[in-house]
Amino acid sequence: MHGVEKMNSTMSEEPDALSVVNQLRDLAADPLNRRAIVQDQGCLPGLILFLDHPNPPVVHSALLALRYLAECRANREKMKSELGMMLSLQNVIQKCEPEELEGKFWSVHKSYVICDLRKDHYTRRD
Repeated sequence: MHGVEKMNSTMSEEPDALSVVNQLRDLAADPLNRRAIVQDQGCLPGLILFLDHPNPPVVHSALLALRYLAECRANREKMKSELGMMLSLQNVIQKCEPEELEGKFWSVHKSYVICDLRKDHYTRRD
């Protein structure tokens, strides 16, 4: 009985958003993982959802993960076209003051992600 109770207790404990997004960020920090993360059906949409999280460190970690993913040129088109990506990034910019999310460090990452994703859009030749 003790083992079943322990299993049920473990199953009911969901990882908190910060630990999940931090794990994704850490995986995205490795260039060898970046293509697989973007190609996975759940990772990129999950990171986009984290951009709307009320906890600023969660949003910051999601932005950093997106920055890492955008460093892989092969990922950029999929990232730009992912449902909700650009809108969520614009919402983050509009609703947050840089001071809320660690001052200059936040601004650098926020700007990098936005500029990096838009750069290909404006310089792409059709």
